[in-house]
Amino acid sequence: MVIVFGGSFNPPTKAHQSIMVTVKRVYPEAHILLLPVGNDYHKPDLVDIKHRLAMLELLVEDMPDVTVSDLEAQGEYGGTLASLDILSKTHDDIHFLIGADQLPYLTTWIRYTELLKRYPLIVMTRRNAPDRTLAEALFKHVEHTFHFIDFDVPISSSDIRKEPSMRDQWLTEPVLDYIRKNHLYEE
Repeated sequence: MVIVFGGSFNPPTKAHQSIMVTVKRVYPEAHILLLPVGNDYHKPDLVDIKHRLAMLELLVEDMPDVTVSDLEAQGEYGGTLASLDILSKTHDDIHFLIGADQLPYLTTWIRYTELLKRYPLIVMTRRNAPDRTLAEALFKHVEHTFHFIDFDVPISSSDIRKEPSMRDQWLTEPVLDYIRKNHLYEE
């Protein structure tokens, strides 16, 4: 099984690391593939992909069975489904990892119904996000497979970008050093 963990990772945090540790406890034989969005993904305050890739490599340097993909850095963003279809040519049994807070937005994703039909989703629960019952109700009209994992770390990358005082607590030392050295997320 390959679990694709997509996101902006802007910056990658201890919460991302904790998600991977939690997933590996549930799926110990799985390989986790981190898939950061490229520069052409239109999101405010997104630092260059070269920095996010470098920070991800630092975050997972001591994590066996976790690798970082530069797939979405290589071309125009085609959506999660397109990326998973490319990855499926070299990887078997792909699952996509998502936070429950993203479920209400899935209907805005490129070709989301095909995504849900083709790839099982591993959903990390979060406080103030749809629970299993609501998630199933939201997508009752679409063929899908959801596997839920209980998880709740109350931090996000956007919180860390907005509040630099949180960085010491929520970023690993190598990632924090990289941010300082490269003057990222400065006013």
